[in-house]
Amino acid sequence: MALTEIIPGLKMVDVGLVYQDTLILGDVQLGYEEAMEHQGVLLPRFQLQDILKELDSIFAQVKVKKVIINGDIKHEFGTITNQEWRDALRFFDYLFEKMGEKGELILIKGNHDLVLDPIAQKRNIKIVDVYHVDNISVLHGHRIILGLRDIIIIGHEHPAISFSERREEKFKCFLKGTWKGKTLIVQPSLTQIHAGSDVLREQYLSPFLKDGVENFEVWVLADTTRYFGKVKDIREL
Repeated sequence: MALTEIIPGLKMVDVGLVYQDTLILGDVQLGYEEAMEHQGVLLPRFQLQDILKELDSIFAQVKVKKVIINGDIKHEFGTITNQEWRDALRFFDYLFEKMGEKGELILIKGNHDLVLDPIAQKRNIKIVDVYHVDNISVLHGHRIILGLRDIIIIGHEHPAISFSERREEKFKCFLKGTWKGKTLIVQPSLTQIHAGSDVLREQYLSPFLKDGVENFEVWVLADTTRYFGKVKDIREL
């Protein structure tokens, strides 16, 4: 999938965003399968394998020295499951291998990451609530943080879209709009369990998206990244 600029200097590559030598990914939610087993729902444990396959495609297109995981690295809120321990450490090791010995991994704390520190400490990885690089602020998006820069990148929402003739199928998408005069970009999730929440039909979760979403622009991920216009225009169609 070719790299496409969403704003000058910031490119979309599959579900990721690339700025200079930094790759930004969001909403991994490792351990989902074990969490479902605890609720009596049996799922094959394929998610990490599929995530690494998707990342192979991304790293075939870009070389970076830093990776930012924009929240919800794991799925369970108040504990760390056995699967989360195993999959998270394997996931981190994979990223360090791709970046090389001088690579840096930054974890943004999401609403699912209440108990993340013990895993991060195993690999000496820094956890922050927001990460700033030049005029960009990266944060998960489940709550407002003060002091943000001119360009804001959030996850949390898992944006996706379906169309009337193919409503049973969702496609992940990027959103771009404004929030209090700043450029706001919402990136899709890395998790492979589900495509996400339909931006045309489902309620928004992030406080950044309470107003003005109808004027947000949409880029849909299919065989390539395609610009589809504004939410309101897609809704009218």
